[in-house]
Amino acid sequence: MRYNRRKGRQITNAKKHTFDGIQFDSGLELFCYRVLKKEKIPFTYEGKTYLLHDKFTYSGNLYDRGKKDGKKVFKLKSSNVRKREYTPDFINEDPNWNFVIETKGLRTPEFNMRFKLFLQHLTDTGQSPDIYVPSNQKEVLETIRIIKERHDEKKKKL
Repeated sequence: MRYNRRKGRQITNAKKHTFDGIQFDSGLELFCYRVLKKEKIPFTYEGKTYLLHDKFTYSGNLYDRGKKDGKKVFKLKSSNVRKREYTPDFINEDPNWNFVIETKGLRTPEFNMRFKLFLQHLTDTGQSPDIYVPSNQKEVLETIRIIKERHDEKKKKL
């Protein structure tokens, strides 16, 4: 399957939802939020942003597509690379819970790359939360079941 994205075009059919004064990016995020609250599992919605890499300047020449006088051209471009950050949907860093949930209906190539960088960042910094990436409501419910089981196991060990 080939993926073509044009600048400014909507990729998914996800619609924004507002609940409890919070704007969610999709109905799946809202569903997950409601289930976490119902089950009384502590969490923060988009509560932490991870810096995957800082901004930097490439020292060589960078030639790429661009525009000049409204026409597409192949030209020398700026070598400044913006920082990359990642903000998971739901997070709990308490050692008794320690999870990250990223609800994702459609996994774009950009998401896949950024998520792998996020996993690399966690590995490099010695962090190892349980990570869940449910893609539908059934998987959200399974995620919540597993989180509760893991929490109960951790409580028994104490």
